[in-house]
Amino acid sequence: MSHWSKVKTKLTNKETIKKALNRLGFEHKEGDHKITEYGTTEKAEILLDKSLGLSLQEDGTYAFVGDPYHCSGKLRNYYGRLQNLTNELGTAYAVEEASVNLEQHQFFCTENSEAKIGEDGMIHMVFESYT
Repeated sequence: MSHWSKVKTKLTNKETIKKALNRLGFEHKEGDHKITEYGTTEKAEILLDKSLGLSLQEDGTYAFVGDPYHCSGKLRNYYGRLQNLTNELGTAYAVEEASVNLEQHQFFCTENSEAKIGEDGMIHMVFESYT
């Protein structure tokens, strides 16, 4: 069974979203895409698969739109669990955003640049300044 989904995020920066998707290992295409399933069509500025993308909403945030049931590869694993993908993307987005902001202030990651989650469920990264 499959179903059309629209799951809002709080993410607003397209470039940071693309970096976060790369961090998670998801291929994506930027552009003016359309996703159509079950007579419903949504635009997607970032396409992850023919059946799933991220659409810019009127409030400036992005939302997942589509149906993971029809996706291929590891995206198919998110069928019925699109909120999990939203949470994972949110975490990767936060890591990317923090890294970019710190690098703009001449701080560079020296430990755990892959942002692996520790046994305590937290991501611990070390940034140092070389000025």
